[in-house]
Amino acid sequence: MKKFLSLLIIFIFLLTGCSKKETTTEYDELLKRDVIVVGVEKNSKPFSFIERKTNRYVGYDIDVAKNIAKDLLGSDRKIKFVPLDSSMRIESLMNGDVDIVVAAMSATPQREYLIDFSIPYYIAGQTALVRNGSKINTITDLRKKTTIVVLGSTSERNLRRIIPTSRLIGFKDHSSAFNAFLNGQGDAISSDDALLRGFLIDHPKYKMLKNRISKEFYSVGIRKEEDNDKLKQHINMSITRMNKDGTLKHLKHKWGLSD
Repeated sequence: MKKFLSLLIIFIFLLTGCSKKETTTEYDELLKRDVIVVGVEKNSKPFSFIERKTNRYVGYDIDVAKNIAKDLLGSDRKIKFVPLDSSMRIESLMNGDVDIVVAAMSATPQREYLIDFSIPYYIAGQTALVRNGSKINTITDLRKKTTIVVLGSTSERNLRRIIPTSRLIGFKDHSSAFNAFLNGQGDAISSDDALLRGFLIDHPKYKMLKNRISKEFYSVGIRKEEDNDKLKQHINMSITRMNKDGTLKHLKHKWGLSD
């Protein structure tokens, strides 16, 4: 009997020892791979877009992601960008196609059922753009007007809830939405003020409405897993560092996002 108990204890010890060795967190795997895969948007100026001269991703989100890579892996070059449409951000993260998403994505209670979020790295507010001379002066004037939005965005959901009589036309990304607006397919285009401000840089014949109907907290999307607390903690530390040392303030000024 004693011999049997001894063998049983040894067997249990071996099993628990093996399981501990095999348990690795996503953060550990990321460190071992030595590259972080980041989902971004490719047509969301000034947050994330492809610069024509260099054919490289640039923008506020891109610089934030590079800072995170540097803090996690020691170099802002240890990063791979994966272009995502707004409607694909959460799905790509949940499927494991990317490690994190840095794509002007607002942290909302609905999204938090599916994924996790870091602390905010930018605060925006939803409004709309109209043509100069338009009789649309406030967001509520969009009743019975045709408004262009990006599918899967908080802007689309907010308008459906707050101004249900506005006729919405949806597009898969901001580039397609802005092109449709330029071609006269809508009376207005609604999105976060920061993104609309980027459009105004190249198109001064339009104006932004003054009132806002929301406060959007842009945060890093992280896969919701039991062992992902360590990755979230390090990303939060990186964002906190950028906020304290003035990096975020510098990036806002760099990309025309300062008030």
